[in-house]
Formats: sequence, structure tokens, C-alpha cells
Amino acid sequence: METVKLTFEEYWGYYWRVTQRHKIPGIFQYDRDLVDLIEKQCELKPGDGILDLGCGGGDQLKLFAAKGYRVVGIDKVPGLVEFAVDVFKKEGLKGEFHTGDMRNIEYRDEFDLCTILSGSFGFFSDEENEQVLVKIHRALKQGGQAFIDYLSIEESSLLKHTRSWNPIDNGYALWEEWYDVPTSTYRTRHIQILNEGKILTATYQDDYNSDEIIRCYGHREIEMLAEKCSFKVKHHLSRKQLGNPDYVPDAGEPRRMLVLKK
Repeated sequence: METVKLTFEEYWGYYWRVTQRHKIPGIFQYDRDLVDLIEKQCELKPGDGILDLGCGGGDQLKLFAAKGYRVVGIDKVPGLVEFAVDVFKKEGLKGEFHTGDMRNIEYRDEFDLCTILSGSFGFFSDEENEQVLVKIHRALKQGGQAFIDYLSIEESSLLKHTRSWNPIDNGYALWEEWYDVPTSTYRTRHIQILNEGKILTATYQDDYNSDEIIRCYGHREIEMLAEKCSFKVKHHLSRKQLGNPDYVPDAGEPRRMLVLKK
């Protein structure tokens, strides 16, 4: 069989975020619930400007645009940006998209809300993750807010090292995931065996043969990081509030979504 190694951008950026994500049962309802929760918790007003970092194919941003918000999306994968532009054009939506790295944004006092969704916060070093928050703070108007969907240590540390085979349209995919205690990171490895005789893998990023590495943060740890970047913590939300915005989390319940205010 032929083995094809894709770059991180090729595999995770487009193949996963478009081809596979859209086939996850219930994913579109999840996106609607997430957008509704953000609207409620951030008390958005008609015409507010939203910057979505790591916007992917624009799945959530198009829902904001359809509600009348001014939207700008940034993603480092050109194919995802092109996909989002095509979707907006086909659906008659207004929006602006750019190919770029969230670490390099240079906006100042321009947006009412900045979002990083789908666990896209934490791909970099601790210093770089901090700088992302600094740049978000700079991009927001006074009183503007940030909604960060991160991976929590409280949840991720409960993960067992698991491997599972899943059928896909043209073969099978091996999904492996685990939590690495020494580095506080969530790690995955994917291999896809296709009926046409090809094996698809993503390029490994470290000696563990991980193809995705995301820094996880503890509840108070990420709050302290945000406060260090001059944010005020407004809300710290549980995933159980998705689709149930009036749900009140227990004191000891893991959180994963952070609402910050400038």
C-alpha cells in the first residue's frame, strides 16, 4: 500500500475541519447551540463586529453573519479560507476572510467580540499562547469581549490512552488520543486506510509521533493567564450549558469556555 503523509494544514486544516467534521452526527446543532450561548453570555447587539481566530471553514461565523453581525475570519490554512469564502458567496452572506496566523494579528480597538472556538486555543508554547491573548485584548474595543473554547486539564486528564477504528466513506480510520501529564497536553494520532490502497497520515510533530498537540489549562490557571493579559473574567462556562443556557454548573464541575472582558 502507498503511504501518503500530509502536512498538519492539509490533514487537520482541510481534510478534518471540512471533509470529516461535517459528517459528525449533530455537529450543525452543536454549532447553533454554541452561537446562541455566545450571544446570550456576551450580550451581543445588532451590528457588533466579531473576529473569529482559527475560523476553519466558517461554520460558526456564517451563523453570526446570518444574524446580522459584522464578521471577520482568520485561519492559517488557505483551503479553509477559500471554502469559507465560497460558502458565504453561495449563501449570500457578508463577511471578510484572511489567511494568517492568529499570533500575528495587528488589529487595534476594532471588534466587540473575538472568538477562538473548537478547542483552537493552545496550539503554541505558553509564551505564544499568552501573546495571542495580548493581541486579542489589543484588537477589542474598550468593553469588548473574548470567548475562548479551550481544553481543560480537569476534563482531559481523565482520558485513557485509547485507540479505536471507525468506518469512513472509503475505508477505515484509526483514532488514537491521550493526555500527556508532563506537558499538560492533549495529543492525537490519526491513520486512515483507504479502499483504493492508500494510507493517509499527518506529519508527526514530536518524538511521541503525535500529529496534534494542544496545551490544556486548569480552571484557575487560564483565568490567571487572562488576568495577566489585562482581561477581566466575566464567565467561566460548562459544556452542559450548550443547548441549555440557563443551566447552573456545580462548584466542582469542570469548565471549558471562558468569557473575558476588556
